[in-house]
Amino acid sequence: MKKFCLFLFFLLINHINVCQAELSGKLSSKIENSIIKEFFPEYTKKTLYKNNSEILAIYDDDSLLGYIFSTWDIVKSLGYDRSPYEIIVGLNTNGTLSGAKLTFHTEPLFKHDINEEDLLDFVKRSRGINLLLPMKRVNRNEPIRPDTVHRGTISSNLMHEAIFKSARIIARTTGLLDENTASKLNYLIHEKQSWNQLKINGYIQGKQTSFKEVKDQLESKGFSPELSDDLNNNSSSLFSDLYIGLFSHPMIGKNIIAEYRYDKLLSQIGAKDHVIFLASNGYSHRGKNWRTTKSFERISIIQNDTKIKFTASDYTRLSTISANGAPKFKELSLFKISSNNNFIPSEDWGLELIYESKDGGSEKIILNYSINKNLVIIDPKAGKEIINNSIWTETWLQSKFRISILVVFLILLIFITIFQDYLMLYRKQYKILRICYLTFTLLWIGWYTGAQLSIFNILSVIKTPINGFDISYFLIDPLIFILLIFTIISALILGRGLFCGWLCPFGAFQELVTYIGKKFKIPQLFVSERLNSRLWSLKYFILLSIIGSSFISMETTYLITEVEPFKTAIMTKFNRGLPYVLYAIALLLLSLFLERGFCRYACPLGASIAIIGKLRFTDFLKRRKECGSPCNLCTSSCPVQAIPSNGKQKGKIIMSECFRCLDCQLEYFDDTRCPPLVKGKG
Repeated sequence: MKKFCLFLFFLLINHINVCQAELSGKLSSKIENSIIKEFFPEYTKKTLYKNNSEILAIYDDDSLLGYIFSTWDIVKSLGYDRSPYEIIVGLNTNGTLSGAKLTFHTEPLFKHDINEEDLLDFVKRSRGINLLLPMKRVNRNEPIRPDTVHRGTISSNLMHEAIFKSARIIARTTGLLDENTASKLNYLIHEKQSWNQLKINGYIQGKQTSFKEVKDQLESKGFSPELSDDLNNNSSSLFSDLYIGLFSHPMIGKNIIAEYRYDKLLSQIGAKDHVIFLASNGYSHRGKNWRTTKSFERISIIQNDTKIKFTASDYTRLSTISANGAPKFKELSLFKISSNNNFIPSEDWGLELIYESKDGGSEKIILNYSINKNLVIIDPKAGKEIINNSIWTETWLQSKFRISILVVFLILLIFITIFQDYLMLYRKQYKILRICYLTFTLLWIGWYTGAQLSIFNILSVIKTPINGFDISYFLIDPLIFILLIFTIISALILGRGLFCGWLCPFGAFQELVTYIGKKFKIPQLFVSERLNSRLWSLKYFILLSIIGSSFISMETTYLITEVEPFKTAIMTKFNRGLPYVLYAIALLLLSLFLERGFCRYACPLGASIAIIGKLRFTDFLKRRKECGSPCNLCTSSCPVQAIPSNGKQKGKIIMSECFRCLDCQLEYFDDTRCPPLVKGKG
């Protein structure tokens, strides 16, 4: 097994290297004049930007028109199957995109399913995007974010994000943005640090002030400290414990809060806005009346001759700090600094905290802040910075209603699982509940939202050690992400059954067809236990074939994955080529005679979840010592033959083949059918 895993790892490395080899080479040799003319019609000459081979500067005689670059060179763009793709992008000097063209990809849907022209047109519609603006909601009349490609949401969203991120990098690297912005800072520098490391390196800077210091300062100005009870009673204790930092730099912000929260917050501000972090104990930096006045009178940011005040709209409250070893603070705050204030984060600035005593005296406490010079860009070529204006944050905001519905039904499924013993006492009502849930899974999760997991989701997880873990890739489709996380967790707890038996749209489709067949009294096929156990292994062979071929040729992988009818029956609603449609219909017709035949014997997704389920720590299904010997009632009632009637495992539930329909549990609790219970009554 170890040798096999090493062989697969070698094949994966080789596959990635082959794809990357197709994208290698200098930018100038990959870009044809026709592309430059398309992006910049007035172009007369091109040069490397300051000898940087990743950026081409485009001119009309001596007048700079803009820049051309590759998403692969700048952000190492990866697609739906975690294979590289390349988009050539043009950037105007005013911060808008002059054009974008997809030149290389291996996206599976657009190779075999969806018209590739849809994807090419989608990329072209990036023209006109303004990089200075934060992400907005989709609007067909404004090119802030091009409409995603129907049935190719993940691929198209990933490509749009790569275009946006790489364009912002180039804008800052070349200085297209105002020089008084974060273009002087290297936003790619980021590493995990503890609270003490942040302080030692000067990323977080602080000051402790005692009541005695404030009292002495007020006395020196002629105020009467005896009128201030707090000064007299606490003269030797701590007045304020204050820390500040430039939160909008990822070195600081991603250590203060989780990375996904950092991305979301920055996606809601403009490219020229900044955010500072403020933590304090003792004297409140927010004050008591800010909710009423909608302003923070006690604090100001001072830089040169500029004084910046904050209002409630600039404020975000934090509850905790993510950095290891961080102390607890009474108040944790984030304050946005608008670009209108001409704040320069690469230069020194300070926080002014004003204390007002009861007798009308006041004292200013100044905490100065100097940015760590390691974060400052000296050579523009060193500054490949990414403002994490992640597109997934907007996608989640737009999908709030769908997310809410899915979460409610997942919670319902959890309750069904927890209280299944109680539900088993009501056979008829439970059967109705299950049919209704499967109908919802097919109609809403499958056909309406298209949230059908596939083996490609598992391949993406498998390839993360090689391609690197990028949470934004998985978050790009919220419903798929939620289902994937729920499936993995539920498999580790209960096995494959919770997803395969309740949440897989095509699985639900098959079971509903079987239900109809039984209503019409269509005879059901019975597979001998010996043949049944041998057919079980077929899906694992298919899974290994898919994983192995993905390390050698994704084209071969795409062909093998067509064993999944999900795209035909669920994603495209049978709007595909005739061979695909006939195959999907054949599997559904098989369900009239053999319940979940595809799931039992051929589904690679089910096989992968079953493997994860091998690690489960419970099955939550009850058995008696009489099960299997002498009683075989559950064996005959199991619709997928997951309970053998002979052999070493007779009477036991084979959890890797169980779909948690709970028919065996209905028999277990039925005192009119279960022989041990019937005997006990007698």
